[in-house]
Amino acid sequence: MNEEIEKEISFVVPLVPPSVNHTYLPTMYTGRDGYGHRGRKLSKQAIAYKHAVAIFSRGRTITPASEKDRRTVRYGVELRLYLGKNQRLDGDNAGKLAIDALVYAGVIHADHRVGFTVHPPERDWDNPRTEYRVWRMDD
Repeated sequence: MNEEIEKEISFVVPLVPPSVNHTYLPTMYTGRDGYGHRGRKLSKQAIAYKHAVAIFSRGRTITPASEKDRRTVRYGVELRLYLGKNQRLDGDNAGKLAIDALVYAGVIHADHRVGFTVHPPERDWDNPRTEYRVWRMDD
């Protein structure tokens, strides 16, 4: 893991996040009470996307080192989506998983401290991708 903490990170993931409708799958599980419960789990597409963000962010982080600073820090995220052939996606449906993937990858420490912009998806038939720009907003 890279020990240097940056103020801004930009990277490209060669995938487009699945929409909210394709992020979770219904499932049944047995709870601690021994009874069956309905729930949901991440789809294979969503898991693959989160792993891809972790790989392409390359262990970089903008999370402050001290716990005191973590309580007050805010993050800005800008997403640019480029859809490939036969792909459809509303930009607002991509945001949730894209931000969750940043937390999973360790780029940011919490998704409740994020203000983000998703630009309207564009077409790039041969090169679908998500371009991230993530920065720390210090007061």
